[in-house]
Amino acid sequence: MQATVCADIGNYSTLISTVTGRTASPVLKMRSLLYNCTHNGEVRDNVHTAENPLVYVNHKYWKVGRQAGLYKDHINLAEAGKNRCDLVLPLLLAGTPSGFEGEVKFLVPKRDSGAEKLLKTSIIGTHEYSVNGKEAIANFTDVAFTEETKAPAKFAFEAGVVAPNDVILLIDLGGGTCNCGVFAYEDDVFSTRFYKSYDNSGGIGLAQAICNTDLVKSYKRTVDISKIMDALTDGKTHIGNNPDYSFASVLDDCIDTWFDSLLTKVLSSTQQHLDEVTQILWCGGGSELIKNRLIQQGQTVLDNPQYANIDALIHFSKTPNLAIAA
Repeated sequence: MQATVCADIGNYSTLISTVTGRTASPVLKMRSLLYNCTHNGEVRDNVHTAENPLVYVNHKYWKVGRQAGLYKDHINLAEAGKNRCDLVLPLLLAGTPSGFEGEVKFLVPKRDSGAEKLLKTSIIGTHEYSVNGKEAIANFTDVAFTEETKAPAKFAFEAGVVAPNDVILLIDLGGGTCNCGVFAYEDDVFSTRFYKSYDNSGGIGLAQAICNTDLVKSYKRTVDISKIMDALTDGKTHIGNNPDYSFASVLDDCIDTWFDSLLTKVLSSTQQHLDEVTQILWCGGGSELIKNRLIQQGQTVLDNPQYANIDALIHFSKTPNLAIAA
């Protein structure tokens, strides 16, 4: 029976599910943080969980997930880049069941033949590894790439979220990137009229704006961008566990500036298509931060927006005959 690992290795979170036939495993969600603890036995000997696993592969131990951020010199995928093969592999294996044999499907913000070739070279083949001390083996027979945003756009039509004759502008606001596209069904065929991806415009852009305020600079401490991103995701307004390092007084202004800049960029890029657009939809974890204002403006936020891409990829992996048009 055909088996597929569906992976949305995002700048903020990593989401992974295994599809076998028409059955999908529950989505595993991990923070996209890693710490090389090959020479740190104290970290390796700690308690590890599915969401914060210890992965051993290629003679290195990696602490993965939010707990990796507790250690100095941890790696934040939002800053390191999702094309780092040495980082993608442990994240992928953390969510791959032992004995798996089949294809990997990755969601990517935009197609890049050079980066895809490197990822394929490092992933295709048999890997012996361990997760939380349990030895495992997996054989990845192929790697396929699907552009983010297109999958949930097509799924929105199929699920009846939008009407068949609608033309939609879907804005996918992730942790690192912001993608936007104009999509429609033409002669019963799903088509992409426009698509663009903006680096460092997602949640990380807001976190950087907060970090650059006079308020945060006045704390005279080195601020990890990932800590601000964690706070925003958790609905908190202070850095780390210390409420004295609050950014509450500047948050609304930072959100306004970030959102206005982002929307101006998107609307400018899609201007020639706007007359035909009948609905504006949003997805991605970053859209949760501005959900109320979007609804007040008559725009639609897809249900469970952070999972919109992975849910669509899982759906189309169960029904592989339904292709996603370029």
